[in-house]
Amino acid sequence: MKVSIGFNRHLEPDWLAQTASWVANGIIGDELKSRIDSMLSPVFDSQVAKDKTRNLLFGIWAKLPKRIPGQFQADGARLMMEYSEYHLAFHWGMMLAKYPFFVFVVSQIGRLTKLNDTFMYSQLEQRVTENYGDTSTIKRSMQFVVRTLMNLGVLANPKQGVYQLQKPIKIDVPNVKAWLVEANVLSEQLSSRSLNVINDDPVWFPFELSFQAHELTSNQRLELYHQSSGVVVFL
Repeated sequence: MKVSIGFNRHLEPDWLAQTASWVANGIIGDELKSRIDSMLSPVFDSQVAKDKTRNLLFGIWAKLPKRIPGQFQADGARLMMEYSEYHLAFHWGMMLAKYPFFVFVVSQIGRLTKLNDTFMYSQLEQRVTENYGDTSTIKRSMQFVVRTLMNLGVLANPKQGVYQLQKPIKIDVPNVKAWLVEANVLSEQLSSRSLNVINDDPVWFPFELSFQAHELTSNQRLELYHQSSGVVVFL
């Protein structure tokens, strides 16, 4: 079966922020694509590269797969306007929810840097190609993810082949956390997940945060069930 990757271009933070802002203001569909095209036109000489970048931006902030609630996406754009200082968290949540390849790559980075804030690119490439296949398409897609993480200020590249985590962003706003928990459950394409597992997920490496059950009540799409082993979050 052909694996769908989807993450086929690198992205800039300004492109993501502007796209999210348009979505928050109700601009969708062809009008949104037209505005993204206009934004990208001065940057690209290649029509193919521009189209792929537009489609990825649209996919992150506007395309709505059946498994993603429309209100999740709308809340992400709305909350980003309200808590703009946490803009990275909202782009991150949208990419987690919609792009399994992105989830896999960043989870491997999180695992590689659990005890040390640096990793070798070759280590990451080995893990990704073992899971997705050793093809040029997979390697390019991984490069696009890593380049995007650098553009977003998540990673630095102090020397060739070595990447280093930047200082994590502290998030302590319950509304933002509650939305990120939903993004995490959606990223696994599940209907429920243990809160302990969500807290321990390596995808959170760019952030300093901890999810507590009482902080999740603002998200009405989440249902919490207390069990002897802890709390389970249901969508």
